[in-house]
Amino acid sequence: YAFILQRDYASAGEAFSEFLQRYPQDKLAGNAQYWLGESYYAQGQYRTAADAFLTGYTKYSGGGKAPDSLLKLGMSLQALGQKEAACASFAEFSQKFPGASESMKNRVRAEQKGAGC
Repeated sequence: YAFILQRDYASAGEAFSEFLQRYPQDKLAGNAQYWLGESYYAQGQYRTAADAFLTGYTKYSGGGKAPDSLLKLGMSLQALGQKEAACASFAEFSQKFPGASESMKNRVRAEQKGAGC
């Protein structure tokens, strides 16, 4: 995570990938999967980021980063020009996480509006 804070996203991606390979069942694996996606997203690697966020959302669906992963999946898809898939992700967020914080709900609404959903 220190690499993320230093904006060294390539090193962050390598570190999170290694962590996930070594400790796939660790209680922090869901967080590591999310930050792996963030490291790709920050580098403009939206396809790889989308794959990482989708894995985080599906494999660690009960984890604390699942809502964030779904939001960022939608954002990655929007960046790839896949409006329908992005809008579907944002709509799923509202269905799957009705108890999400107001700030997260507002962020999803803003992304939906920006995507023209």
